[in-house]
Amino acid sequence: MIEWINEKNNKTYTLVGVIVILILIGYFLYSWCTRGDIRFYTRTPTVEVHHEFESMSIIKSVVNGNIEDVEIDDSKLNKEIVGKYPVLYKYNNKEITIVVSVVDTQPPTFELINIEIDLGMSVDPADMVVDLQDASDTKIYFKKAYDFSKVGDVEVLVVVEDEYGNKDEKKAMVHVLEEHKEAPDIQGIKDLTVRLGDINFDYFKDITVIDTRDPNPTITVDVESVNIHVVGDYEITYTARNRAGNIASAICKVSVVENKPIGTLEQSDEKIVYLTFDDGPSELTEEVLDILDQYDITATFFVTGLNPNYFHLIKEAEQRGHTIGLHTYSHNYSEIYSSVDAYYHDLNRIAELCLQQIGYVPVYIRFPGGSSNTVSKRYKPGIMSYLIEDVIAKGYQYYDWNANSGDGSGTLDVVDITTYATLSNANNIVLLFHDANGKHTTVEALPGIIQHYQSLGYRFAGIDDDSYVPHHAVNN
Repeated sequence: MIEWINEKNNKTYTLVGVIVILILIGYFLYSWCTRGDIRFYTRTPTVEVHHEFESMSIIKSVVNGNIEDVEIDDSKLNKEIVGKYPVLYKYNNKEITIVVSVVDTQPPTFELINIEIDLGMSVDPADMVVDLQDASDTKIYFKKAYDFSKVGDVEVLVVVEDEYGNKDEKKAMVHVLEEHKEAPDIQGIKDLTVRLGDINFDYFKDITVIDTRDPNPTITVDVESVNIHVVGDYEITYTARNRAGNIASAICKVSVVENKPIGTLEQSDEKIVYLTFDDGPSELTEEVLDILDQYDITATFFVTGLNPNYFHLIKEAEQRGHTIGLHTYSHNYSEIYSSVDAYYHDLNRIAELCLQQIGYVPVYIRFPGGSSNTVSKRYKPGIMSYLIEDVIAKGYQYYDWNANSGDGSGTLDVVDITTYATLSNANNIVLLFHDANGKHTTVEALPGIIQHYQSLGYRFAGIDDDSYVPHHAVNN
């Protein structure tokens, strides 16, 4: 009996041993076969379009290996376009392809603005949507049909939906006003001068359209009649339209002229004095005009926007036969010379003032401080070197001076001003004065200076397209 039990136990031990051995063999075989297998958190990852996706982030582990040793090829993954893209994972010569789905599940983001319309106008809901952002194309529509046929306020629900069906809706107000019958107002119309062959001429320069309701009326110009390659006079028509469909039109003359520079850098043999006055109009400008009338001579006024109470004297000077030139609106060096755009902003302001006063924009300009000024270097190094060429390219001519009365210093008396102003014996004299507030000594010295040059056989004239043009050496 005992022997039978022992024999049975031995058989049991043997069976257990065999089983253990088989388990161990199976484990080692499994480990051998699965070594290097990549385990993933998910085999169907998704990522929102335009969002980041780290291909390594979905690896949970590598059997008997390191995650850092896995090679990943995600070159075909485009996170900017919705779709399905393969990403290839490699480890120990094993390859697994995971398909990444780039999806769009976010609704568009946007804001609405209230709008006003005139009775009889239709409403495009897109005109009410601002700051729209979405990863795909969108469509904008009203939640339902609304009645805009009566004066009053209509609350509307605007829906913005993307191409994947994500959408959001918001409320806004449409204010329906009484029917608008007034045409827009076209401003800035003036006769134009175009250089021969200038195909880039801006016919809309200084043109604005104002409407009592429509903040954005449109304007077009018909220039088909203009032959830019043939000298002559032509007519063009501007047409403005507001949101209610009301139309205004205006006609102006376009003169195509020979493409030659304004003025000449060479002096003529004729003895001419060009009196020039900067920084007006002011309280003294009318006195200067009266003195010029007394001697029956003309001069040039490079005007500013410093004294609104005397703006009318720009027109007065022009009507008396004098030349008007552009100096500066603000005469603030730190602003004017801070950039090229700042210079032209200031120049355009004084140009607009002249347009209002005399009906056209002069092409004669004088830089604040002259082209040789050094003060501009404090604010924008090199700006004068650029501007002297650019203003001419834009159709202007700039005028410095070859004689100076010295009255800009503010400390000279009549004798000193007369002495400085009568030093020149050039054939063509461009003489600098100032008719700004407080320049009383300039007014007092002026008759004697005129008499001096008349006694030497000079005549006086305002600057024109054929006048001598003095240019200084540029220092910036």
